[in-house]
Amino acid sequence: MSSDATDRRESSRRDGALRWCRRNVHFLLAAGILLGTTVGWDRTVAALDWALQKEPVPWREGVVVDAETFNLVSFPERIGPYVLAGDGELERSRDDDTPITDGRPDGDVVIKRSDVLDSLKIATVLDKMRVSDRKSNWYAIRIFRDARVANPRERAYGYWRLEVYYYTGGLDTVPHIPEVCGQAAGATPDRSKSKTVHFSSPEGTPAPWSGKVPFERVWFEKRDEGRGPVNFVQYYTFSLNGRPEESWKAVRLTLTKPWVRQCYFAKIQISPLGGVGYPDEADEATGRFFKAVCPELLKLLPMPGDIDKRTRSVSAAGSPR
Repeated sequence: MSSDATDRRESSRRDGALRWCRRNVHFLLAAGILLGTTVGWDRTVAALDWALQKEPVPWREGVVVDAETFNLVSFPERIGPYVLAGDGELERSRDDDTPITDGRPDGDVVIKRSDVLDSLKIATVLDKMRVSDRKSNWYAIRIFRDARVANPRERAYGYWRLEVYYYTGGLDTVPHIPEVCGQAAGATPDRSKSKTVHFSSPEGTPAPWSGKVPFERVWFEKRDEGRGPVNFVQYYTFSLNGRPEESWKAVRLTLTKPWVRQCYFAKIQISPLGGVGYPDEADEATGRFFKAVCPELLKLLPMPGDIDKRTRSVSAAGSPR
């Protein structure tokens, strides 16, 4: 090929490229801005030592979770006067009310349905990768009987349901709260009786859980066939990096903060198993139950000092130990 032909071919290519650029000038400008923003954002994140992906906070020493079900197995079966409901105590035949037994305590509730676990964002692929390192999400659902109450199945405060859900190392958006779940189950929330209440922790409880602990009280009314309307109540709070926090919105906001490098939150939910009467009465009974179980709950949850110590270690090492 002659030199003139080669020059004409190269000139044609350059002209074609220039024509394409002129036709797509807006695209090129947008791409340039996007590239500059991306590089700038990455440099900003690095300079400020921000974390777009939260580092998981390991479970506390003594916490034992089943690697298959992600159910906590290290919670005591008796706490003061409250005893885990036994095999056949709650599961009864609808025909003749005889106990249904399976060799396991009825009060130790294990979620077997994968769709329920999916909705809770527990037992995920990431959890299965992290469980051996004690950095997965987990849950605990227990039903306790008040041993001081005669005929507990016939009394409003004879049985107590305690739920704990632990989330870490992700951007979980607080999957479930009673206000939503109660309505999904057919109950109607009574906003006039739903509010923030405070329960006393036992003497000697370490800060920030000492003194009064805030809980959200959610009051429901549900139609019961044969009995008419029945009132139910649920109380919940969160441990957000070891500090009590009753607002799910505040928890969600903290999860989005890039300067929070490590984060966990645990939802603690308490409810009497049967129908209830008046809010003040329910508050008093629930306060007694919380005061009894509070020390055992705090054994499960990393405290602010644990988070601070680990954050300093991560910052010094550049990666979690």
